[in-house]
Amino acid sequence: MPDIPLAGLMPPALHRAVLRVGERARHVWWRVRKPQLRGCALVPRDDSGAVLLVRHSYRARGEWQLVTGGVDRGESHEQAAQRELGEEVGLTASLLTQVLREPVEMHGAVNDVIVFAARVGSAPRIDNREIAEARFFPADALPDAMSEWARRYVEAALRHRG
Repeated sequence: MPDIPLAGLMPPALHRAVLRVGERARHVWWRVRKPQLRGCALVPRDDSGAVLLVRHSYRARGEWQLVTGGVDRGESHEQAAQRELGEEVGLTASLLTQVLREPVEMHGAVNDVIVFAARVGSAPRIDNREIAEARFFPADALPDAMSEWARRYVEAALRHRG
């Protein structure tokens, strides 16, 4: 999700409510306009190989997912991946490797998603606005409450081993 201007001045609970409304509005817009989108998803892993998963405050809040985001105009998928990693969990990838590319239908729009394996070296830092929780899980002990697409992307990253 793009940053909301002055979001830091907005109380976190209000910010989360605005994110939920914005997410719904964006889905309606996509159904009407059917735009061609570009997106990225990251499978960040620490030095032990544990996978970083997040719970978003505005979508499927009980479900663990990956850091994801849209690619801005004039930005590469790689640049967007680094930006989203910084925005959502306060991390920078020391290694970023493409492991999968697929078209994803999203509410009438088609999203060209590139999935990256990422190496990160520190603990995530969240602001409890967009991301409600971020946690590393051992690659062989991922949570049951995990989205199907996130599980598929993690499996692609684990198979890659690049």
